[in-house]
Amino acid sequence: MRLIPKQRVTWLIVCLLACVVPILAGACGSREDGKPVGGTVVIGLLGDPETLNPLVATTVESKDIINLVYMRLLDEQADFISFKPKLAKSWEFSRDSLSITFSLREDVLWEDGVPFTAADVRYTWELQTDTTVAWASRHLKDRIEDVEVVDDFTVVFHFTNRYLYQLMDANDGVILPKHVVEKIPRAEFRTSKFGRDPVGNGPFRLARWVSGQYVELERNPNYFEGERPYLDGVVYRIVPDMTTLVTQLKTGEIDCLESVPNDALPGVRRDNPDIKIYSYPSRDYTFVVWNLKKPLFENAEVRRALAMAVDVQEMIETLWGGMAQPMNSPMHPILWAHDPTIKRIEFDPGRAKKILAAQGWVDRDGDGFIEKDGEPFEFEMTTNQGNQLRADIATMCQEYFRHVGIRATIRMMEWNTFIQWVIAGEFDSCVLGWGVGTRADLTNLWKSTSRPPGGLNVSGFASPAVDSLIDRAKNKLGPTEAQPLWYRCQRIIYDDQPFLFLTVPHEVVGLNRRIQGVEPNAIGFFVNLPDWYVGERE
Repeated sequence: MRLIPKQRVTWLIVCLLACVVPILAGACGSREDGKPVGGTVVIGLLGDPETLNPLVATTVESKDIINLVYMRLLDEQADFISFKPKLAKSWEFSRDSLSITFSLREDVLWEDGVPFTAADVRYTWELQTDTTVAWASRHLKDRIEDVEVVDDFTVVFHFTNRYLYQLMDANDGVILPKHVVEKIPRAEFRTSKFGRDPVGNGPFRLARWVSGQYVELERNPNYFEGERPYLDGVVYRIVPDMTTLVTQLKTGEIDCLESVPNDALPGVRRDNPDIKIYSYPSRDYTFVVWNLKKPLFENAEVRRALAMAVDVQEMIETLWGGMAQPMNSPMHPILWAHDPTIKRIEFDPGRAKKILAAQGWVDRDGDGFIEKDGEPFEFEMTTNQGNQLRADIATMCQEYFRHVGIRATIRMMEWNTFIQWVIAGEFDSCVLGWGVGTRADLTNLWKSTSRPPGGLNVSGFASPAVDSLIDRAKNKLGPTEAQPLWYRCQRIIYDDQPFLFLTVPHEVVGLNRRIQGVEPNAIGFFVNLPDWYVGERE
């Protein structure tokens, strides 16, 4: 691991090492664009990043740092369809669209001074597709049959067939330095010291990492965009307690906190004018899964009645403090293929009772709960321990269902046991969440071939029409051709209600107003961190 020479360690860094105060260095000078240069932003984290090895990392904390240390061929834009140059200065499809030629920048250096070349791109692909390395996103490269090095700054990706996401698949994953990682045996790659000692080519490089205390990045002097970043560095302070992190945000000990708790948000806004709150839809959504193999949930009319029994807007105000929006489709609304015209099933417990009665569910014994053929409408709602939000969702749903004569009991399970229970299909219903990637796809949760044990279609939903629409949409070459297919697919699923679709939570981030130039988008809050700078308070 690289260490900064002792004479460069400032008094403020010493204070950080002593865990007394954060680095809050001011700006010192400016560039031609007038933006001040210097200073550090301190970001609060609940836990250490697991690793900085890009082919091993799975947590958001690790990936946020990796994206500042390494670069991709292209910069994906917030529409999840278009791209801008990065390591590749241009790209071109072949006439048959079965290959993409990338022309690479010739002025990029790894932080150790070694030039970046096409050999790095090919070797990264070899690692990404190696079953011993076992990159979690290896399937994204399945339709890339070869990566050809033409010369030091030209590389060609060859595909098995044409489809919409060829460019995205080629671009997925940061590029690694061949001269460093080729020395690591493949069987040792996941546990090698490379995960603690990265060699990148991005705007920042690792300066120090003290487990359980902080990770410190500093400006990479070899970064090809010489005018960026504006900051001297970024410090990730590890504080494994959210209450303490909120306090440190208020006192200025940290500059930035993601996922400000809903119960703390009013106080932060009221008492801390130096903190700006950013809120925007996350890439997650929450829902209740109905096990379609259970007789209670076989009927789509019954499932629609269950949706009418739940007041989603009240849940948003109560549980998310208004920082969420209703989910009205299996396709996340940040994706270009989302159908915004789908009419959400509205809260209407009276109508829900009538639908249930029409299906034979009536309170015949006067106990306040409905039954059919002598069997009560009762089921279990399961979710994982340690997630208070999901427990609260289950509790509110339980009360809503009681008002239409349905008895729901809540069961909390340890996480690993819970997941095994869900995959095995033992549950009646369960409260879950799902985070989407940047590509429009419904395969994982909705295709019949994705049912467990081989996939994550845990509701057991199966529709030949949906299967066909998914396959056809994924093989279209452009959004214009694919969008009508995705629209039809969403409507079939939403009408069937295999999930009780609830909300898209908003990301809520608190940031000290002295940090400026911040432009978060659907890709993430830190997407333009190299453009951040320390300025006068807004």
